[in-house]
Amino acid sequence: MSSYNLDELARTLFEESGNALFLKDTSFRIVAANRCFCEAVGRTEAEVLGKTDFDFYPPAMAEKYRADDRRVLNEGRRLELEEQNLSRGQLRRVRVIKAPVRDRQDRIVGVLGIFWQVTEQHTLEEQMRQAQKMEAVGQLAGGLAHDFNNLLTVILGNLTLLQKGVATNDPQRPLVDAAERAAWRAATLTRQLLGFSRRVVLHPEPHDANHTIHEVVGLLNRTIDPRITLETRTAADLWLVQADPNQMSQVLLNLCLNARDAVQPLLEGSSAREPAILMETANLTFGPVDLHEHVQARCGDFVRLRVRDNGIGIAPEAQAHIFEPFFTTKQPGQGTGLGLAMVFGIVQQHNGWIECHSVPGEGTRFDIYLPRHHAAVASSSARNLPRKPRGGQETILLVDDQALVRNLGRTILERLGYRVLLADDGQHALDVYQREHSRIHLVVLDLTMPRLSGRDALRRLLKINPAVRVLFASGYSAEHLSEEDHEHIYGFVSKPYRPEDLADAVRAALDSPSRVPAPVTT
Repeated sequence: MSSYNLDELARTLFEESGNALFLKDTSFRIVAANRCFCEAVGRTEAEVLGKTDFDFYPPAMAEKYRADDRRVLNEGRRLELEEQNLSRGQLRRVRVIKAPVRDRQDRIVGVLGIFWQVTEQHTLEEQMRQAQKMEAVGQLAGGLAHDFNNLLTVILGNLTLLQKGVATNDPQRPLVDAAERAAWRAATLTRQLLGFSRRVVLHPEPHDANHTIHEVVGLLNRTIDPRITLETRTAADLWLVQADPNQMSQVLLNLCLNARDAVQPLLEGSSAREPAILMETANLTFGPVDLHEHVQARCGDFVRLRVRDNGIGIAPEAQAHIFEPFFTTKQPGQGTGLGLAMVFGIVQQHNGWIECHSVPGEGTRFDIYLPRHHAAVASSSARNLPRKPRGGQETILLVDDQALVRNLGRTILERLGYRVLLADDGQHALDVYQREHSRIHLVVLDLTMPRLSGRDALRRLLKINPAVRVLFASGYSAEHLSEEDHEHIYGFVSKPYRPEDLADAVRAALDSPSRVPAPVTT
C-alpha cells in the first residue's frame, strides 16, 4: 500500500465513483466536485467551484438542500434520504448521503455529499407495489363474484323456468321479463369482476390480433362521432397469439370507448387539435436490457396492441388507480368503474400485461403485450353452434355446496327426464359415488367447494372408476386444472347459466365418446 500516493488514489476514487460527489465549506460554497456532479448541473468544474446550490437549482429546492447541509453542520451527524433533484432541466429522484467533514482538531469544516439516481428503481418498486395491490384486490373481487354467481344462477334459472309457465299475454309476464333482464345485467357485472380477478372462462385459440382490430374498427365506425379520426396501423407479418377472440374484442372495444370519451372535449372547440384514436399492432422481442423498463416483462417474443388518443389525458394521481375495480373518473351514472379492471384481468389471464402512459392535456396510450404463439392457425371449433336441449333417462350426480343451486339443477334435469342424485360437497360426492357408481352416468361437479375441491374430488373419483364422466360447473375458469385433469373432463358450464345451458352441457357430456380405452381381450 505504501507504493500508492494516497492523495492521487483519493482523487481517482472521487472522480471515478460513478456517482455525483461534492464538498462544501461551512459557508455552503462548493470547494470540490467530480465530473458526475458537474454533468448533473450542466456546468464545468470551473463554473461550479465557489458557487452555492442557489446558482444551480430553483430557490425552493436550493433552500431545502441548504437546510439539510445546515443540519449536518450543526448536529455533526450523517444524513441519508431520498429527494427530488433537477438534472439538465429534468426532475429525477435521487438517493443522497451527506456527512460532516472534520479537521485534525475534530472541528467540522464542511459537508461531503454523494447522490445517485434512483428514478428507475423507484418506478419499478412502485409498479411492483401496484401489481401486488391489484393481486390482492383481484382475489377479493373473485371471491365476491363467485358468491354472486351462485345467487344469480338460482335467480336466472328460476326466472327462466317461470317464464315458460307464464303466457306472453299474461299481465305478470313483463315483470318476469324485466327481472330476468336485470339479473343478466348483474351477471355481466359479475363477469367483469371475474375478468379483473383473472377467473373468467376463456376459449383460447391461435389468433391474429389484426382481425380483432379490424372487427372493432368496423363496429366503432358505425357508432362513434364521425368527427373523430379513427386510424389503424397493423403489422403485415403479425405473429399469432393464443387468445380468446371474444375477450380480446371486449378489451380493445373498452379501451377505444374510453379513448372516445377522452377526445370528446376536443369536439366542443376547446382545442385546435383534431380528435383522433389510433390502434396499432407490432411484433417485439424483449431481452434482459428491456426488463428494466417493464416490471412485468420477461424475455421472449410478444405482440403489442396499442390504443392511443390525443384527448384530455389522465391526472397523475389517478393513473395509479385506473385498473382498480369501481374506480372511475367519469361523472356519476356514466360508468361502473369495472371496464379497465376487466381489461387488466383478461390481459393478465392471457399471460400478458398492460401499461398506461398518459400526459394531461396531451393524451393517453395503452399498450397490451401478449406472448407469441408458434403453432399454426387452427380452424374454429364448433363450440358456439347451438344445440336444441334434449333430455334423457340417465342418472346424474349433481354436486354443489349451495343448496339453492343444487335444487335448481335437480329441477332442470328432472324436467328433462333424468334421475338426479345430490351431494353437498366433494367428500359427500365420493360417498354417494362409492355406493352408486354402477348406475351413475355423469357427475356434475362444482369446481370450488369446501372440504374437498372439485379438482381433488375428480382425482379421487378416478380412483374409484377411471371411466367416470365429469362435467364441471363454475363461475371460475377451469384453466388452472392440469392437462391430465382435462383428459377426464367431458365439459364445462359457466355460472350463471340458463336451464338450456345446463341441459346442453349434460347431453353433450353423456353423448361424447368414452376417453378410456376398451380393455384388450385375447
